[in-house]
Amino acid sequence: MTQARIHELRGYEVGPVRAELRALTVRDDREGMLEGTPYLHRRMSLLRIGKAMAADPHLYVHGLDALRADAESRLDEWLPRETVHARLTSWWLPEGITEPGHTELSVMWFQTATQDPFARLAAIVRPLDWTSLAGFVPFED
Repeated sequence: MTQARIHELRGYEVGPVRAELRALTVRDDREGMLEGTPYLHRRMSLLRIGKAMAADPHLYVHGLDALRADAESRLDEWLPRETVHARLTSWWLPEGITEPGHTELSVMWFQTATQDPFARLAAIVRPLDWTSLAGFVPFED
């Protein structure tokens, strides 16, 4: 598995909330794929996304509706090769939360190798509503 992990804190505006990038992983989505079709690749990607969303209820997958529609129509065009997963945190807390902690949101998308994942992340998260998508994470003792 080809991965790049970035642990540099970068700030992003997510709607009205300022969030910090905690991790960004870029993975070749077709690595290990010996054969297949664009349709099969989409179906397998949707299965992986479904499992990831079940494990992390605060995962936002950019372009998920289009990916589902493309799979339904059996589109014969490959998805971009790279899958990017970012984890962002903020000190913003939901109303009524009094215990110490922070909020967290994971974002996933597909892109080409020539795209800058940091710039792409900024464009994806800018219009999102952090207050409805992020989840509270209490501090552990």
